[in-house]
Amino acid sequence: MNNRTKKWLLVAGCLVICAVLVALIGNSFIKEPVQDDPLPVLEDTPGGVTVDPGTEGSGADAGKDDPPTVVVVKPETQTPAGGGAVSTGTEQTIQPDVSKPEYDEETLKDPTKTPDGQTVSEPPQAVDHDAVTPPPATEKPTGGGTSGGLPGFDNVPNAGANQGTQADGDGDINKQVGIMD
Repeated sequence: MNNRTKKWLLVAGCLVICAVLVALIGNSFIKEPVQDDPLPVLEDTPGGVTVDPGTEGSGADAGKDDPPTVVVVKPETQTPAGGGAVSTGTEQTIQPDVSKPEYDEETLKDPTKTPDGQTVSEPPQAVDHDAVTPPPATEKPTGGGTSGGLPGFDNVPNAGANQGTQADGDGDINKQVGIMD
């Protein structure tokens, strides 16, 4: 066997190994169908049995002829706490879907009731907005005027025109600046 044949056999072997690895990796991503666990079947057996031997008399033969009283205690059935929420399968919800109530125009315009039907103790009073007096104006500080009327910047002194400097450099942001001792 010459070198050329050995090279092609090596390349073909590597391709076969790669194809097998791709197939194995691809199979690991296949999603298995979701199967819900079946609900446990509740039996009608009593949860707890209490036997009352009777309190009449005392001793070993007291109450022998009377059958014991059996009190059957059934566990309370639980109502689903989700209120319409879905907790099985792939589409799970924490809360049930919200539905927006729809009201007609008469219900919305009635001032004695809320849209959901509750009565209002007293209807709202109309306010004449033209008769409302505005609050008194506050005095402005006497600091020589304002600098543009922006709130909070009235007392900033005027330092003249803006000043800028030109930085030398070749644009390298990692360049050492100054003395680093």
